[in-house]
Amino acid sequence: MKVAFYGRYSSDNQRDASIEDQHRVVRRWAETHGHQLVAEFSDAAISGANIRLLSGLQEALRSAFTSPAPFDAIAVDQLSRLSRDVGDTDGIIKRLRFAGVRVIAVADGIDTGDDTAKVSVTVKSLVNELYLDDLRKTTKRGLDGRFLKGYATGGRTYGHRSEPVCDPGRTDSHGQPIPIGYRITLDPIEAAVVGRIFKLFRDGQGEKAIAKQLNLNNSGRPWRPNTIYLMLQNSKYVGQFYFNRREWRKNPETGRRVYRWRPRDQWESRAVEALRIIDDKTWEAVQRRLKTRQHLFSRQRSATTHLLSGLLICDRCGGRLSIVAKDYYGCRNQIESGTCLNDLRIRREAVEELVIRELALRLPEYIESLRVAANRRSPGTLEPPQGATRRRQFAQLRKQAQSIMGAIQQGRLQGRALEEALGTYQRIWAQVEQLEQEQPANHESASIEIHYDRAVIEDFVARLPEALHADLRLGREFLRETLRHVRVADTGHRLRMCPICEKIMGKTTPQHLALHGVALRDGYRRFPELGFTKGARLIIQPSPEGLLNTAKVFGLVVAGVGFEPTTFGL
Repeated sequence: MKVAFYGRYSSDNQRDASIEDQHRVVRRWAETHGHQLVAEFSDAAISGANIRLLSGLQEALRSAFTSPAPFDAIAVDQLSRLSRDVGDTDGIIKRLRFAGVRVIAVADGIDTGDDTAKVSVTVKSLVNELYLDDLRKTTKRGLDGRFLKGYATGGRTYGHRSEPVCDPGRTDSHGQPIPIGYRITLDPIEAAVVGRIFKLFRDGQGEKAIAKQLNLNNSGRPWRPNTIYLMLQNSKYVGQFYFNRREWRKNPETGRRVYRWRPRDQWESRAVEALRIIDDKTWEAVQRRLKTRQHLFSRQRSATTHLLSGLLICDRCGGRLSIVAKDYYGCRNQIESGTCLNDLRIRREAVEELVIRELALRLPEYIESLRVAANRRSPGTLEPPQGATRRRQFAQLRKQAQSIMGAIQQGRLQGRALEEALGTYQRIWAQVEQLEQEQPANHESASIEIHYDRAVIEDFVARLPEALHADLRLGREFLRETLRHVRVADTGHRLRMCPICEKIMGKTTPQHLALHGVALRDGYRRFPELGFTKGARLIIQPSPEGLLNTAKVFGLVVAGVGFEPTTFGL
């Protein structure tokens, strides 16, 4: 029997060698029973509470559903390696059973290929879930005791640091004292920066302006406006510490953890005057301004999306371009923290018109390139189409990252919860970067013959601009599917002139365009160069995998190939 190994260890005081130990157990079992170990999947330092974050497990499940399946069973050391949730474990086993793949838990003696395994799986899954519940309660009880003793309960607040508190009577095997806790103390250098931030905000400066000032002579990690916004609300800076205000629950629909406020009578608090950084007068002035002003992170602000949202990238720093002024795109790193020198501003209608126009112009050429390249490649080197699967992974991970950052920007996370959210956010983007770097392995494939109706393509291209503007949601989906990104480079200052009368202008005005009978928005669409404050170069990178998916409209079936990016300047 062909067997795939899956191993996982969480971050709960475990180590990298844990997966090696699990692999050794499964390998010995396979050798003893004469089975062949043909594939290996693993997840390191990730809790089994949410299977959607287990990229190794998700890859194993996708492999099980390929035809024909490359293995007959997935073997794990213990059933808890799949998940510690009863519902998730049952769902995984049902999906694999449908694909004709068994699950074998070596140490538990469970094989879902047996008729009697259902009871064993249910009981063992329930034990695993109860273990997680008990561990959660035990951890909280320990943290509660540390908080009441004045020790740190996890996470780190800028301006404070922790120092170990050791019991001289307890030593480790090397004779070193064992810490019984970590006491929070002030960091003088960071505390001075915190005081400066509060005073600047009290005196009328906003988060963006403060971040830019801090970044002027900062050689470390750049300051962000949302970080400063959260700091301005952190009561630890006036020596007020809280514990047990929130509890985390897993949303059964999404699998993500969300917090819920506990009743106020369950909160625990303590005031430590020695850890105060901000005086009461400054703190009250800052809180009063936060409540009364119309600030950037208002909860009443509704998110807006446009056709190119998430697709525009700054060529200088690699950051995203977003709406930074009314209907103008700009580099977020430049406008929010001053860490990028690209101060180019682009009118939204202008860049949308350019990208859509260029995509419509190049689409027949792209599709013909797919056909020619696929026909020229030898049958043994064709790659299987995996674009749809990988794009679903990207979309899911990016959605998770955006949800976490949304919670951070709205100020709903503080202290340890904020540290955990930032850690999760970084891990998700690490997975995205890893997926982007991975290249699918070559597989043998039969010869592919390409057929498409060019008249259908030409008709589609003719209707494309109107269709993209008519339905924003469908238009965004189409662009995100067919384009990887659009890089925007600043090429310096240029003379700006009216394209109709060729008059030199410092700035395009509605009054001047009205003299030619042209409305402002129509002018940006007819003459996109008016929408750029400086000279610019746009580099459009199509997505071969996405084009293959949309090419179903044209009756195409083809393996993925690469495109050279399309470059044009203004």
